[in-house]
Amino acid sequence: MDAWLSHPDDVQAKVREWQATSGDLLQVEAITQVTGRPVFALTATDPAVPEDAKRKLLAFVPHAHEPAPTAACMNVMNMILTGRGLDGSAAPYDAQEVRRKLLVTLIPDANPDGTARAPVKWWDGSQYTNEEFWAWMRGPDPQTGKMWKRVDLFDVREEKSLPERIGVVYEPISEFEYVEPNRHPRSSLMRHLKRLTEQRPYDALLDLHQTEFERSDRNCMVILPTMYDEQPPHLRDEEMTWAHEIVEAWRQAGGRPIGEIKPLGYTGEQRQYFVNVWGPYYQQYPKLTSEVQNNNPATPPAQQQLLSEIAITTTLRRLMEGREP
Repeated sequence: MDAWLSHPDDVQAKVREWQATSGDLLQVEAITQVTGRPVFALTATDPAVPEDAKRKLLAFVPHAHEPAPTAACMNVMNMILTGRGLDGSAAPYDAQEVRRKLLVTLIPDANPDGTARAPVKWWDGSQYTNEEFWAWMRGPDPQTGKMWKRVDLFDVREEKSLPERIGVVYEPISEFEYVEPNRHPRSSLMRHLKRLTEQRPYDALLDLHQTEFERSDRNCMVILPTMYDEQPPHLRDEEMTWAHEIVEAWRQAGGRPIGEIKPLGYTGEQRQYFVNVWGPYYQQYPKLTSEVQNNNPATPPAQQQLLSEIAITTTLRRLMEGREP
């Protein structure tokens, strides 16, 4: 696991090292959480090539209880900057070509405060059942001991029944308020995305996640946007073709993907969160969500990381070849 780097202290140390060694190949932007931890947006490219001539990827990891995509982003960024993985292995592509042809922005951990509160570096199913894992995710309900409710924003002064501990999924945005990063515009993630997409037009947005795939023999899947049926036809076509390429790359690497590619079946309030926060992005950008199995011995941490990396590298290759997205 030499290539696994996900704890915020380690991420921050590696970013400092890259800043000292990578010169103008790397741009580092950060939003500081109320707890003092930086939420990094890392952009790698060759500044000698005009930005207008490049395809552009923005990939991000919203959730603190899903650390494999964070480790994947850190390893991919090291490859783009140095040509080597964090374990010293050669990158599976020409790093100089990536930097010449692409501009790549990664947000490896949108809630480092939550990640730092997790009891483990990765979730492999050996220490916590999924029920226990979910209680770490959202916090234990004081009445049942099981997972507390899912909300976009809550204020500890107003909640009648707070969890016994704040779940790691929630990001503190003030002394009293917490948000789920991909469901509220005041989160560090959504603030970064707003600023970044105002700076430049990205060609693809890749949303990196993990889920448990309980009672399933599958360990990865691609999800289309919640408002897929309402997107412009050219975006729907791009997303479907792109999604099939990721699924095929997973299969070739020994993954067990779900073959059917569709949006999640959210309804009511849960769907409305995504409409409110992501609606404008759905109308402008091709966007996919990758899900890789979490907290299950059937998919060890190294494979969790590899499958997350494949979603990124498949997208990089697609962009370098000039195909949409």
